[in-house]
Amino acid sequence: MALVYDELYGPQEIARRVADVGRRIGQDYPDGDIVLIAVLKGAGFFVADLARAVPRKVRCEYIDVLREGPHEKVVNYHFLALFDVAHSHLIVLKDVVRSGVVESWLQNQLREEKPLSIRFACVVDHPQDRKSSLRADYVLFPAEESVLVGYGMEFEGEGGNLPFIAQVRTEGEAPFESAQDRPARPQ
Repeated sequence: MALVYDELYGPQEIARRVADVGRRIGQDYPDGDIVLIAVLKGAGFFVADLARAVPRKVRCEYIDVLREGPHEKVVNYHFLALFDVAHSHLIVLKDVVRSGVVESWLQNQLREEKPLSIRFACVVDHPQDRKSSLRADYVLFPAEESVLVGYGMEFEGEGGNLPFIAQVRTEGEAPFESAQDRPARPQ
């Protein structure tokens, strides 16, 4: 079955939001080392764009969170390359933050590495689905209940390479206006 979707946020709107977040990070951290840690694989596009948008030196690193079982219980994580995060400001990048359980677990693990701070940034935030007290500090777009693809987010292994963010349409659902046919959403 082919993936059917409706565009929600176009490339220009994504670029504008990434630039805004990059500026905020630069203002929030005028001093100290900043390490952007992308959780694979969904945050790959986001880390590349955000690293260029932060107006000061940043380091990019990548982490894989290992899950198992039907509820995808977090069992471990590993950095793709060994690096030191002690005495650095860490910003963990995710494509989607929903329950906050994985992020809270990861935050606890990273705290043991003695960073100066740990914050979270995401492309899409679902705060209504939180099962933890985690707060996403930098959010490109809030989201309601829907399945999204594009800009690194996949649905059943498809759509991650789309240059925009789209809502997957369920069978029989009528399309809605594309992002270019409606005015930009207020932020």
